[in-house]
Amino acid sequence: MKVIQAVVCSVVLCSVMSPTVSVLAQPSSSGAEASAPTTTASDAKAAKAANKALRKAVIRQLSRTPGLDVGGINVIAKTGVVTLLGVVPDTRQIELAGQIAQEVRGVTEVRNTLTLQTNGR
Repeated sequence: MKVIQAVVCSVVLCSVMSPTVSVLAQPSSSGAEASAPTTTASDAKAAKAANKALRKAVIRQLSRTPGLDVGGINVIAKTGVVTLLGVVPDTRQIELAGQIAQEVRGVTEVRNTLTLQTNGR
């Protein structure tokens, strides 16, 4: 019990004194060691940049599509999954936007939640 209290105190003290300490690796009951988280700040930045680039690529492709009104369309991209949100003036454009988004390189899935525009917007 004293060992556990000492470890907890050490973790708390280390966390307060050094914010870079994030995980205390201890042997598990099976003898295997716990591993530190593999996600780093640079990984998070890279993922955010990739999401932003994919979003821009989808928007660019939608904007270049003749007959598609992109004024009411919003795009969210996260790890290859693209979500289309907003409104369009006719049902044909809902399908068209989904098809165009799926063709963009890097898109693994399209979640098309576009709806039909009513009462002027």
